[in-house]
Amino acid sequence: MKVENKIINLLHYSELGSNEPIHICDSIIKTIDFDTFEFNSEVIIERCIIDSLLVHSCWFRKGLVFKNNHLINYVDYQMGGHNSNPIHIENNIFVEFVNFFDCQFKEVVEVNNNIFIKGSNLLGNKNEGFENTFDKGMIHNNNIGQIDLEGFGEEN
Repeated sequence: MKVENKIINLLHYSELGSNEPIHICDSIIKTIDFDTFEFNSEVIIERCIIDSLLVHSCWFRKGLVFKNNHLINYVDYQMGGHNSNPIHIENNIFVEFVNFFDCQFKEVVEVNNNIFIKGSNLLGNKNEGFENTFDKGMIHNNNIGQIDLEGFGEEN
């Protein structure tokens, strides 16, 4: 399924299906809702402006390519991963904090050339019961902003 050149208020996983390749590109999206879902095909999201991304208990079994996007709000990615293929996060701008909580990545995760204005805890929260795990490793290069912060990005 391809979603291209759209202005979308809500893009819900139920509209996409889980067994065919999904390509979302060149769109302005208010909310992407990938809460509690398992994709059995590759998901590609590129060149989009996204206000909110909801990713809770979402497993990208066949991998995820998330590139050249501009994400405006806080991202809370909890209990995700479980990927059999690599996850690529590259050339994105994240305006708010990107929270990774208790994610178990089975295949390699590559995070390259992104801007994390308020940072991320992708490699943070060391020795906590909810620290992210990377069975086949994590590759990260040329990111601006910290990706090893502690906590969940709340402001005091």
